[in-house]
Amino acid sequence: MTMAIAVKLGKKGQMVLPKKIRDALGLKEGDVLIITLGEQGQTLLITPQQYAALTRGMLKGTWGRNKQEIERYISRERESWKGPSA
Repeated sequence: MTMAIAVKLGKKGQMVLPKKIRDALGLKEGDVLIITLGEQGQTLLITPQQYAALTRGMLKGTWGRNKQEIERYISRERESWKGPSA
């Protein structure tokens, strides 16, 4: 379902999410939302749980392909914290 509704920003940059949007997303008072801004100005409004699911696995392989490589990377990083020997 695609829905587009115009909202107006207040003096402090605040806006009210229309009830139709809140109901469609199942939001209630006190819920936390994340707003992401894309490179071309597109925005995405999601819950932290949705954001976690969306980004899960994005960094896989960054520090190594297996447990041994990851542990080696962590060890090297920890060694670098010690700085030059006195």
